[in-house]
Amino acid sequence: MARINRMGDSKLWLFHADEVMLDFKFDPIISYLEESEVMIRRKGEEIKLKFKKWEKEHADNPDVPDAFDIYENEVLNHEKFPELLNNSIFLVIYSLFESHFEELCVLVGKKIGSSLHVKDLAGGNYIELCRNYLVKVVGVDLEPLNTEWAQIRKHQILRNAIAHNKGKLKKIDADLERFIENKPGVNLVNHEIYIEKISFLTSFIDLIKKYFTNMNSILAKHIYKQ
Repeated sequence: MARINRMGDSKLWLFHADEVMLDFKFDPIISYLEESEVMIRRKGEEIKLKFKKWEKEHADNPDVPDAFDIYENEVLNHEKFPELLNNSIFLVIYSLFESHFEELCVLVGKKIGSSLHVKDLAGGNYIELCRNYLVKVVGVDLEPLNTEWAQIRKHQILRNAIAHNKGKLKKIDADLERFIENKPGVNLVNHEIYIEKISFLTSFIDLIKKYFTNMNSILAKHIYKQ
């Protein structure tokens, strides 16, 4: 307990949003995505070889099913897997963002001696509550981060659609539509979101890191001037 108290009184809150800590949390996800991408590519090459081999061995027999009929399930599973993987990892990244934000609020709250917690605030979604906690309870001006915040909120809309509505967006305004059109690695078909490439996921991680590291500078200036 004494060690925890010492950490609470130290600059741990400052390190929590430091780039080193963020790399420690998010870099394993990037490594996993890159390894998965290699695995998916190799599986695709393996399926192509199976097709070529089957067609070569049965080219002279018209009564034999073609390669797709034989390997249909394998092909369809391979085509579906990247979408399932990307959607799942997107939810994991967002969940890490939420938990990291809350942890930071707890540490900053302890630093300033506040008895209030994020969950004591009313209204808004969870990341909005975290932001409101820093603004209203801690007294930090986060307006310099509005550009990053607007991007995060758009990711939140996509996350909610995937988590709660099977990827289907109920409503799309022009701003969100432009965001999706201009964002590499994600596509929108009939109001349904498709995360096609890991570039969308890695760019989201980069956005989270940028948001927290910039916030770190603002928090440090605010707290140490008091």
